[in-house]
Amino acid sequence: MRLDAAGGVVAQQSDASEFTPTHLVLFEDSGVVVAEGSWTRGLDLRTLETLWKTDSECVAVADLCYAYQPFTTSPPGTFDERDPRTFSLLRSLPHVKVGQLMTPMILRDWNLAIVRSNSSDHWFDFFALDPGAPITLPWIDRLRGARSIGLLSGGRAIVSYEGWQNGRFPASELTDISTGRVIARYEDRLPVVATAAATFLTGAVTQLLDPQNSSLGPGLPTLPLYVSFEKGIVVVPLGNGGAAVLQREAGQSSEQTVAFTSIAVGACPAIDFTRVQLADGTADCPALAAAHGARRILVSTGKERDIDRFEITAVTADAASRRLTIRVRLDEPRSPSAAQTAPAQVIELPESLAGRWLVGLEPDPQIPRPFGFWTAFAIDLR
Repeated sequence: MRLDAAGGVVAQQSDASEFTPTHLVLFEDSGVVVAEGSWTRGLDLRTLETLWKTDSECVAVADLCYAYQPFTTSPPGTFDERDPRTFSLLRSLPHVKVGQLMTPMILRDWNLAIVRSNSSDHWFDFFALDPGAPITLPWIDRLRGARSIGLLSGGRAIVSYEGWQNGRFPASELTDISTGRVIARYEDRLPVVATAAATFLTGAVTQLLDPQNSSLGPGLPTLPLYVSFEKGIVVVPLGNGGAAVLQREAGQSSEQTVAFTSIAVGACPAIDFTRVQLADGTADCPALAAAHGARRILVSTGKERDIDRFEITAVTADAASRRLTIRVRLDEPRSPSAAQTAPAQVIELPESLAGRWLVGLEPDPQIPRPFGFWTAFAIDLR
């Protein structure tokens, strides 16, 4: 749906029951929003009526759609330059080989397409968009050695040339695309998501990077839905439904360890995924129903790993950002299969933590986060 400035609905997708998009690509000058899901549809920006549909997805560069097929059963699939308004073919680029579930990166001004490689001796393949002309990026030879590349706004890229060394995160470099100049270097930090708005660096902490001034923004427990450093707004999806909207305010961020009391441990067959919620008697977990009480929360790591227990090693709070972090040590899984029941604990937090918090889990010791740890929860302790 499209909303006005007051939040009122001014247009709505007519066939919402038949097609649910997972993400959107906006072509404002063409008056089109490309909605991508199990299929892709081009919608009129004003009315949200369907203009075209395809099994391809779009990489937006200026007002062009570079279309590729991420789910082709016999990769590489087709790769074309198309008009986003009509999806009509402008130029076929069959020499650019895009593998399954791989999103190409396009540097049109430098006649370059970058695609993650399936080769064992390099991480990326580099193609000239126009095969009859050379790639003109002046530092292409250095870039060919990269192990991680993310294109950002303002002519910037985040690049890592290192692999994992003794379990530590590789260093990453914020780089000016036109010259290859390194603007800033971040030790033990790896980009996990890079968008036009910002990139998300993970390491000892996980933070947003502002590509315009190389500063690090707030630490977040999950990948944001929307980031605007100009407006000072971050929108984060919540594992317990809805989204949290964070707004920039003046304050001194300081993470403090807080005391907590372990109340009960149990198993919850009805909980499938990571969960943090108030232990107020509403959780679908009969084994811990009697453990409800004031300022108590239920924590579960879900069934992703075949374990029967975990240890909460610490709880830290940042009052300025209203961030609550629960540090968890996981047992070794008994098998590669999912568990039949989810381990859970109820803990009680001190009165000083009353109020609203954005909560996330962090593994202890620090390791790449398990899937379920990329989740945020909002709770109102009382």
